[in-house]
Amino acid sequence: MFRSIGLKARLRQIPSVKALLLLSLAMILATVISATALLLDLRQKELAHAQGEIVSLTRILSEQTTRTFESVAMTMRGARERISDDIGRRFELDSRPIHLLLQARIAGLPQVTSLFLVDSQGLGVNSSRPDFTRRLSVVDREFFSHFVAGGNDEIFISRPEKARVDGQWTYYVSMRLLDADEQFRGVLVAAINIDYFESLYDSIGLDFVSRILLLNRDGVFLAGKPHDEMLFGKSIGNSATLVKLQEQQVAGVVVVSEESVAGRQFVAYRQVANYPLVVGAAVTEDDALTPWRQVMRPIVAGVVLVVLFVVLVTFLMARNLLRKGVLESALKDSDAQLRHMIQSARDAIVTVNSAKCVVFFNAAAEHMFGVRAEEAIGSDIDELLARYLSQAQLANLLRFLDEGWRSPDGRILLGIIESLRDEQEFPVELSLSTTTFRGKTLLTAVFRDLTERQRAERELLETNRQLQELSASLQSVREEERTGIARELHDELGQMLTGIRMEVSWLGGRLVDGQQALADKVTAIKGQIDQTIASVRRMSSELRPLVLDDLGFAAAAGWYVDQFSARTGLPVELVLPADDSQHDDTVATALFRVLQESLTNVARHARATRVKVRLDFQGVQWALSIHDDGVGFVHDHGRCGDLGLVGMRERAQILGGQFAVTTAPGAGTLIEVFIPAQQKRA
Repeated sequence: MFRSIGLKARLRQIPSVKALLLLSLAMILATVISATALLLDLRQKELAHAQGEIVSLTRILSEQTTRTFESVAMTMRGARERISDDIGRRFELDSRPIHLLLQARIAGLPQVTSLFLVDSQGLGVNSSRPDFTRRLSVVDREFFSHFVAGGNDEIFISRPEKARVDGQWTYYVSMRLLDADEQFRGVLVAAINIDYFESLYDSIGLDFVSRILLLNRDGVFLAGKPHDEMLFGKSIGNSATLVKLQEQQVAGVVVVSEESVAGRQFVAYRQVANYPLVVGAAVTEDDALTPWRQVMRPIVAGVVLVVLFVVLVTFLMARNLLRKGVLESALKDSDAQLRHMIQSARDAIVTVNSAKCVVFFNAAAEHMFGVRAEEAIGSDIDELLARYLSQAQLANLLRFLDEGWRSPDGRILLGIIESLRDEQEFPVELSLSTTTFRGKTLLTAVFRDLTERQRAERELLETNRQLQELSASLQSVREEERTGIARELHDELGQMLTGIRMEVSWLGGRLVDGQQALADKVTAIKGQIDQTIASVRRMSSELRPLVLDDLGFAAAAGWYVDQFSARTGLPVELVLPADDSQHDDTVATALFRVLQESLTNVARHARATRVKVRLDFQGVQWALSIHDDGVGFVHDHGRCGDLGLVGMRERAQILGGQFAVTTAPGAGTLIEVFIPAQQKRA
């Protein structure tokens, strides 16, 4: 939803994309409408063509059927004349000569399966077939009952029936026989081979025709293509169409549209001349449109390709336009943001072209120089700066400006100049840079008022000085407290524990024999007192080794290194100068604390196998280095790091010294401290 809203907003912002989409939509609609109109026109023409084809086909079929039945009718008339003439009347209908006559007449008529006679009683009496069943009653057959009922047709064509002789579907063409007195003598019947007509229709080979029908005047199905025995003898013709055909004075064609199982179809009906028959040719709409579909597919494919091409081109162009619009909008936003940033900058920014005319003047420049941007833009930079700089400063600045124009790298940084504001000079840091825009050189000058920065720097320096003094005072107070606590632990608590041990020893010596349990208890108490005395001495040494105050740094360092090696099992090489009496207590304390913290870090983190400690006196300062061969670490000089390192650096800086750490992963660690030998006393 939000994407669609964003897209609509973009379309409103970029009219060209909207116009492109409308144009593409119009092209697609025009292409689709034109192709649809063309296909509909072709479809109508194809349907009209199919109807014309079936009309022509019915004419051909009607003529072919007329010729086929004409030969049958001529044969039957000839046979009837021979049977009804003076000679024929002498023979009985079931006589041998009549049989031979019937056989002779059907020779050359493939459409006739047999020619037979039925007497006035409705009994089959003679036939051209040798397997004819004589005296077979056909009273119920339509070809006989029609004439008995008074039918006056010369030729009557019955419904299809299954022949009783061979069980094949057959329809019959019959003629009435009269005797000399014009009395009903019987019926001459020709059994028509339905397969003959269907093979005849198959031979036409017209693929566009869905069905060919041969009907009698009542619409009863006689034969057709394709073969369908389910329709034989059933009325399938449109009664209204058959009536319309019969009403026509001249044999014509009636075309109707009908619904069938296969869908909509067009049927052309035509009467067979001189016979009570109707020929029909049907084509379904689906079959009629087969050629149209063959034409439609490439047209539709072409339209689809054209539409896809238009859509693709539109998409690419719209994407490019949207991207261009987005870039332009982003550029405008960026330009506006840049202008806002420059305008909101606290430094005065002035841009000058090659003619030394001001082209940009931000709000900070307005405040610094007391000139509105509208007045400054377009003015000469020399005249503008002459109001706020002394002659010497102006000449110096103009010289730097000329160097800025000629600077090969387009950038030059100037120092501090003095400017005037409210008739008072104030320091200004000026930086110049040149750039080329559209073939023109531009020079940008940035003026930074250093009044506040210098004041802040002075305040920061004063604050740092006070913090260092406070830190030094805290270090001194802490060392004094440690010294006092260590002496009290060593002198008072240690002496008291020693006295207690002596008293317990005296009591143990006064025990009589037989008091072994008390003797063991006294021994245990003495052991606990010894452990307590050792713990007190250890805590006293960790707080402030008395040897540091009594014997100096060298003795304290030797004592602590021995204690460290005994406790950790790590060998330490200690190198000391021959005389260390030149440093005072403050320096000795700082050096000892650095040594103590460094060896603690080695024991905790370094995983070293050897440590070397070296103290040198370099005339005016003491240099202490602690180097181990441990794993090292990544030291970031821009960060404070571990608190231990911070404390060591702070101790050195308080005494005016320097602190350095050299290390790398796998290369061990070197800590160096340099402290002046003589310290100023407060």
